[in-house]
This record gives sequence, structure tokens and C-alpha cells, in this order.
Amino acid sequence: MSRRLQTPDTEADRTVRRILGDPEVSGFTMIAGAGSGKTTSLVKALDSVIRTRGAEFLANRRQVACVTYTEIATREIETDLALNPAAHVSTIHSFLWTLIAPFQNDIRAWARDYGIHRLRQLEAELADLTHRTGPKRRQELTGSIRRLRHGLDNIDEVTQFRYGVARNYAEGIVGHDDILRMVPELIRTKPLLTQLVARRFPLVFVDESQDTFPDVVAALRHVAVQERERFYLGFFGDPMQRIYLQGAGDIVLEPDWREVEKPENFRSPRQVLQVINAIRADGDRLVQRSGLSPEQQQEGEVTYFVFPADGQRVERLDRARAWLAAHSTVGAWTPQDGERTKVLVITHRMAARRLGFEKLYDVFRGSRLRDAFDEGRAWPLTPFLSTLLPLTAAAAGNRAALLPMLRTSSPRLQPAVLAETPTADILNELATGLDQLQTLIATGGPGTIRQALALARDHGLLTIDDRFAPYLTPAPPTETDDLGETLIAYLNCDVADLAGYSEYINQRSRYSTQQGVKGTEFPDVVVVLDDDEGNHFQFSYDKLFGLKPPSKTDLDRQRARQDSVIDRTRRLLYVCASRATEALAIVLYAANVPTATTALRRSHLPHTSNIITAETVDTWFTTQPLSATDLEVRRADQA
Repeated sequence: MSRRLQTPDTEADRTVRRILGDPEVSGFTMIAGAGSGKTTSLVKALDSVIRTRGAEFLANRRQVACVTYTEIATREIETDLALNPAAHVSTIHSFLWTLIAPFQNDIRAWARDYGIHRLRQLEAELADLTHRTGPKRRQELTGSIRRLRHGLDNIDEVTQFRYGVARNYAEGIVGHDDILRMVPELIRTKPLLTQLVARRFPLVFVDESQDTFPDVVAALRHVAVQERERFYLGFFGDPMQRIYLQGAGDIVLEPDWREVEKPENFRSPRQVLQVINAIRADGDRLVQRSGLSPEQQQEGEVTYFVFPADGQRVERLDRARAWLAAHSTVGAWTPQDGERTKVLVITHRMAARRLGFEKLYDVFRGSRLRDAFDEGRAWPLTPFLSTLLPLTAAAAGNRAALLPMLRTSSPRLQPAVLAETPTADILNELATGLDQLQTLIATGGPGTIRQALALARDHGLLTIDDRFAPYLTPAPPTETDDLGETLIAYLNCDVADLAGYSEYINQRSRYSTQQGVKGTEFPDVVVVLDDDEGNHFQFSYDKLFGLKPPSKTDLDRQRARQDSVIDRTRRLLYVCASRATEALAIVLYAANVPTATTALRRSHLPHTSNIITAETVDTWFTTQPLSATDLEVRRADQA
């Protein structure tokens, strides 16, 4: 039995089991704050369904579905359930594809209709361009129209559509964005599909509901309303942890649904719990309390720093960590245990400097893909993050995993190709391509990202997004738009930079972006609040603490009870502060240190009576013989 299933039940767990057995209830939402064990409650609910209805489901070829946000969460939940066949656990995209994959004609019809609609949009935009519009946008539109027409001209020749990262209708590939548009739309407009969803998956649990796409929530709600007698829907999430604009946020209850709150916190020590409750106080009504017994609870510690927003940010942060290690009352922040500490930054800049991908960062910083880069989902990087880097890693240390990975990624291993080409020839070509890719990544150098993509394309390691096509030719376009310029600059980068970026975005380095740590925890956490360094329009710590007045848009949205930059920033700070299991440090960089110090003390955050300034840290640091503590911190950083 898994560790989660062995933990004692909370009142929320018992309530969920009761309402699962109540014929008058067809759905629920569980609001579970940070550190509450939301996933544990989800696993317990799944286990309860499996024990009470699993045999019935399997006898009728049905399953309880669990829709999660990441592949990591999928694997964890499957392991907790011992891979029970009565449960279907998958990511949002995979779940949607499971629903629609058997309906190939509907996929073709939708792709054709959407392709025609998109083609008309692009043609209208091209026609509206004036003579003052530069050739770059015209060239991009012309290329997009040409590729889309090619896909539509060949769509009837496709024998089998499949799901891939990048859209390519000519080759029968529907992409990530297509899945999110297509399947919810077909569920809402095709009564038979609605019935089939309910028949195959009588219960659906949605993890991280606050970050689930609104169209997906609407489609599942549609099934719940239309098939009330045969379909049950449960949402597990926390609106206070919604930090992305595209998330659904609060789930509005249907008349026969129930809301369950889980206020326990099994992670945070007392002082940290006081901080996150203070942050949450202006967000919603949930007040968290420790779920640990009194003898298990720890005091923890919280420290605030206010530093000037000058050119010594990195140096001062190093000194702050050294100061924390020397002054901790609970034995936290020890430099020799570098893996204990996580530094949460609003932007990748600081991490990029330390981890060797600053040039890559600079390419995307001024691009329309900036937010996607920050979140690790920028489509130009996807071929490396999802396929090429894992392939080369497997080739170096786990060759048994190569063939299953290539079956997913390689167009040469699709049934139609295998039927026409000797398998041995295909495997030899793939092996050659992998050997060359390993050598290229190990050698690196300017322009090796372009070389790696071309090599992967030519040897059939994966299908390349057709948006790359104009830029992988011997003579790439000399005039292009902003996106094209970004792609050219990106392709000219060193492929070795991607290793540091991958380590960072996958939480394997000391640094993490604040937006990417939800669901994780660390003993010691430093949260860096720096609007100037971040320059991120979605968040503003200066506005949250009153150091900068809200804009007219902010005020209008607040009056209309709509999500504002202040709301998003408060939620982001809550997510970051709640990661700490022992010690928390909040470092605020400000243009005016005295004003910022006063604002922090007036913020109602606890433990702000003794705020540490740069003068205190610098004075202490200069009195240390040989600066041994600082040297240890710097060695850990370099490592």
C-alpha cells in the first residue's frame, strides 16, 4: 500500500467518501491549501472508487478517470494506485486525445473547418496590410498561408490522425493547441460523444482544477449536466494557487454539487504558516491550520531583507544567504547542504547567468514567446526538452529506453512507413542520427541548435514543427518579422545552453522561477521580490506592497471584481512562501529602501519587526575573517 493511502484520513477525506455515495450529489470541489495533502486526498478518493466500483467498471469496460496537470503527477498517482486497471490517469492533453482518437472522421472534419477558418483569418490580415507595413510580416503571413493550404490540400489523403506537439495536417498530426480547441468543442456539440464520455468514464476527477483550461472545465461540466444520472465530476484544487492567466480559477458549483474545504497544512512550521495565512487573508476565506500533532510541529523561522535595486543584486543575495547560515536559530541555511535551499526568482535572468543560458534568455526576453519561455513551454524549445535531450541522455545511459521513446517521436517508425521500408534500414539510420546528435551536443558552438534540428529532421528522429521550415534551409529568409528574428537568433545559439535551461526548468538546480514551483517543497526557501529585474507585466510586488500606485486598468478590474495584477502577485507570493518546510527568507529589492521597509512593516505580514538591510549584511560580511561562509556559498553556486 502506498504511503499516501496509509496516512490517517482527514475530515475532508471522510466527507468526500460520504458524498461519493450520496445519490443526490453528482459532483464536488475540494479546496485544499498549500501543504494540505491535496494529492493524498485525490488518491484516497480514487482508491475508494476502485474498492467500491472497480470490479463493476472493469466488467463493463469502464474506468474512473483522473486528469492531472503534468506527466510527473500522472506517474506518482499511478504508482500510488499500483497501476490499477480500473483507473485511467493521464494529463489533460492525453485524456482529451483518448476521448477523440477513435473518431477519425470527426477529427478530419474539425481540422478541415478550423484550417479553413484560420486560412481566411490569415488571408484577411494579409489583404489589410498597408504599404507602410514592413516586408517581414508580409513574408511570415505568406509562409503561414502556403503551409496551411498545403495541409488542407492533403488532409483527405491522411489515413490516421495522431497527436503530436506541432500541428501538421498534411502528415496527420494535430498539435497541443488543436486538442484543447477541438475536443471540448466536439463534446459540447456532439450529443453522442457526450454520452460516450459518460459511458466510458462514469467518474472523472480533475487535479489542479484552478489551472485547468476553462474550455476543458466547460466541456466536463456539459457532460455532468447532460448525463447527470450516469456521470460524476470531482475537482481538486486551490484558487489561491492559480498563477497563470489561462487557468479556470474558481469552479462554480452546480445546484447538486458540494464544496469541501481541507484547511490542514502538513508542511509549514508555525512561523511560515502564520505568513502564508496573512498573505491568503485578502485572497479568500480559507484559514489553514497545522495538521501535525503538537509534538511534530516545528517553530521554523522567517527573515525579511530589503536591499537597494542596484547593480549588486547577485552579490547581496549571496551575502544574505551567508548571513542566514550564520544567524539561523534552527540550524537552517547550511551552505554544505546546498540542495536544502531553493532561490525563487521572478525571472530567469539571475538563474541564466549562473547556469550558462543567458544568451538563450536574451533571445526570448523581448519576444512574444517570453512568457512561454519563462514557463518552459515555448514551442521552439519543445523538440529539445521533450525529445532530443531525453533521447541523447537515454543513448548515453539507458539504451533500453531508446526504442519506446523513438516509437513515439520518430515519423520513420509509424506503421505506414514501416510497411514500405525495411525495419533494419530505419533503425540503422536512427542510430546514425543519434550518434551524430550526441557528438554535436557534446561539442556545441554557435549555430548548433540549427544543426541539431536539421540533423534530427534529416535522420527522422522527430517531426519538426513546420514553423521552423523557412529557417532550416541553406538560404534562410533575410527579411522576416519579429518572430522570425527570434527564431533566427535562437537557431544561432549554442545547443549546450539548453542543458542548463533544462536543468533549471525541470527543478534540478538551486534556482527556480516562482511560477514553476507549485507542488514542490524545500527545507529553506529564498523568495526574491524584484520588479525591475523581472519586468513582468502579470505581477508587481511594488503594487502589492503599495510602493507603486495601481494603474487605471488595475482599479477598473478591482471594481469589476476581475482578476488584477495585485491578485495574481498575492497568489504568487503565497505559492512561493508556502514551499518552505523549515525556514523562509523574503528579499525585497526596492528603489527606496526606507519607504519599502515601512511598507513591508505595514503589510500585516508577521515577523517584520526586524527587517535586515544591506548595511547590516555588508557590515557583518566585511568583519568575517577570510569570509569563509561566503566562500562556501560561492563554491556551492559554482558547483
